Amino acid sequence: MMSIKRVFCIFVIAVVGCKKTAATITTKNTNLKYFSVWELEGAESPAVAKGWSNFLFTSGNISDILRWHAAGVGPSLLHVRDVFFDGDMLRADWEQRWESTFAQLSPAIANGAAMGVFLGDELAWSCIPLSNISAVASRVRVDIPRGKGIIYYNEAFPPFVPDGMKMWQTQCPKTPAAQLSYSQAPEALDWLSIDYYPDEGTVEGAIKLVQGYVYPKMSSDQYFLFVPPAYGAGNDTLREQLCCNQNTRDGPNPECNANCTSAMIQWAVACYNWARNDTRIVGLNPWHWTGAAVANARFEPGLSNLPTVLDMYKKIGQEIVQGTLGDVE
Repeated sequence: MMSIKRVFCIFVIAVVGCKKTAATITTKNTNLKYFSVWELEGAESPAVAKGWSNFLFTSGNISDILRWHAAGVGPSLLHVRDVFFDGDMLRADWEQRWESTFAQLSPAIANGAAMGVFLGDELAWSCIPLSNISAVASRVRVDIPRGKGIIYYNEAFPPFVPDGMKMWQTQCPKTPAAQLSYSQAPEALDWLSIDYYPDEGTVEGAIKLVQGYVYPKMSSDQYFLFVPPAYGAGNDTLREQLCCNQNTRDGPNPECNANCTSAMIQWAVACYNWARNDTRIVGLNPWHWTGAAVANARFEPGLSNLPTVLDMYKKIGQEIVQGTLGDVE
């Protein structure tokens, strides 16, 4: 059976290069220090994450942050989307809500249980104007100065790319066209990420997209995380469509014969090899943890019910958390 490293070589040799049996690290990325999984707070116990995950970011509950920190996992970013936004609208009392939230968050930052905030997922893609995202980030920055904590959020890819405008307009039909603009990442951010999956494109396509369209919109003191896929699907047709689509905007993914496990492992290893060569990347946080296998379900099960994929991500997480950044197979 062909090894994962050989699969990676065939898949992305034009991007980072590799030997016949292992990917070559052309530049060891010492900034790559963080690994987590979306919804990891939904695990049955913090013990599940020990040794391979070193931050959390999807809970908006301070008590969750304190509980996981007490168990030796974390620190966490507090998820604060609902503090600021109601749907695509900036709340009228958003500043007062933030002041109340920060009063609870500040002690957790001081004792190391928290390390900042996660502003939310796909905010511009959810039709929130960039000006409002920037205003929120700038207000948080007043209370969490750069270097004292992290401000992070995740975005979808269409706002960044020229061919994404039509998709964005379809997604946000009530939003004035003038507000559908993403000229620059909010200045107050520390971390920005995008999610990109095999139903949309390929790993090589993700690298080109990020390096060609996302990095130019980031300042030199901002860093990037990448959100790779970690999911299955509920029937063979969906597995082909969602896990190894042959007709994406980037071209075909490697064929998987409706085997999401093999496709997810290919993506995991390829994204890890990209990350350990790209010094703008500080972390990986695959989507997602929760979800059981259900007939005809899209993007389910999650990583918690994909044991072989989970084993691979545990290896990757250990390499990142320990700072070794060695090969995985």
